[in-house]
Amino acid sequence: MLFSVDERLFKQFPGLEIGCLVCEIKNTQYGEDNLEGVIEDLKKHFSFKKPQEHPNIKVWREAFNKLGISASKYYSSIESLLRRVLKGGPFPRINPLVDQYNAVSLKHLVPMGGHAISPIEGNIYLCFADGGEPFVPMDSGDAEVVEKGEVVYKDDKEVLTRRWVWRQCNKDKVTAQTESVFIPIDVMPGLPDGLCETVMTEMENAILKNNYGRVLFRDILTSAKMSVEF
Repeated sequence: MLFSVDERLFKQFPGLEIGCLVCEIKNTQYGEDNLEGVIEDLKKHFSFKKPQEHPNIKVWREAFNKLGISASKYYSSIESLLRRVLKGGPFPRINPLVDQYNAVSLKHLVPMGGHAISPIEGNIYLCFADGGEPFVPMDSGDAEVVEKGEVVYKDDKEVLTRRWVWRQCNKDKVTAQTESVFIPIDVMPGLPDGLCETVMTEMENAILKNNYGRVLFRDILTSAKMSVEF
């Protein structure tokens, strides 16, 4: 399977890094993901008046606006998670792996996703949509048609994530039955050097420590390396 990033994204966002973890998992028994600890730390120590004032959130707002996406209407996945934390109330538990990458994502305020590999058809692309590709949102049966030029994750048949890191599709969601998963880590330029590697390493270590499985492949895509095969 090939994972590639459109070179036009690297031209628009020089220094962009897309981490890639491919894991074999057993997603049925919880370990120590520290999700509650991360949430409590954010509630106590988040020092900005608004979520979008944090540099890690701000870079995604700026990127969305640059791409013609309304950042006030469509929140990046990490802004949505952060807002849910700061709002208070119970934070949803999904399953061991999803909760683990949510914990790492919130700790570092970097978007992370999880895509079950078995339902994916063909290769994976982070690119601009051709227009007309189908998309069925997670936990919804209502199909949408993606507009031309929208930044998406997609396979050879349909869109996996709309508006880059906004909303994931239903077909490749990670469940208790998932046995292999593709985890992208999207790190915008302007954030601390080495952040992508730090997040990847922490996620890999958590998978091993909690006996969730093992990492089969890891790499970081940049303007110097825009595709990998795994």
